[in-house]
Amino acid sequence: MTAPFRSALLAAGLMLIVPGMAAAQQAPAAADGKKLFLGKTCVACHGRDGSKAIQMYPNIAGLDAAYTLRQMDEIASGDRLSGNDARGYPRTQGMKDVMHLVSAEERKAIADWLSSLPPPKPAAPPTDAERVAKGKELYEASECVACHGPDGKEPQAEMPAVGGQKREYIALQIKEIRDGIRKNGMSESMVPFAQKLTDEQVDLVADYLAQVDRSQK
Repeated sequence: MTAPFRSALLAAGLMLIVPGMAAAQQAPAAADGKKLFLGKTCVACHGRDGSKAIQMYPNIAGLDAAYTLRQMDEIASGDRLSGNDARGYPRTQGMKDVMHLVSAEERKAIADWLSSLPPPKPAAPPTDAERVAKGKELYEASECVACHGPDGKEPQAEMPAVGGQKREYIALQIKEIRDGIRKNGMSESMVPFAQKLTDEQVDLVADYLAQVDRSQK
């Protein structure tokens, strides 16, 4: 085998190897968001396809990808705090621990996959019609609609859709923002409105939003 021929074969081999290496390096960015969601244990708290969350955790299917990604990043960094659960541990602590095992590319893949899913059907039990009406009135009067849209369905960019979210989670977040526990992202802009609401009024707003069917435009 002549030297020029050996050189040509070596060059050809490198051409095959280098693209393969590049593909391997790009793999996290193109990772399957669903596999990551399951493999990184997100499913344990947020439920199958992000639609059957347990306890006080939110249903996250169908939310804006940029918003979901920012929440993951800010929980990981400690910028998003929460109150304690019944055991005395911050509710975000478990996710903070997990997020340190999830790369930036993997977080984006998970957020993109979740955003592609249909929003969950409201799981809340039927609520008294009078409470729903009062909650709707409070929601609109407190200017929540300015950021989260009519019925909580059409939020501004990188804001969460709150229509159809779990009643317990909605009430908890409003109270924690009002009481200065949660301060991350755009939540501070909500403080002046939330501070006007009593616990009972917060619960009424949550009753209203929880029964909204976000799949119905």
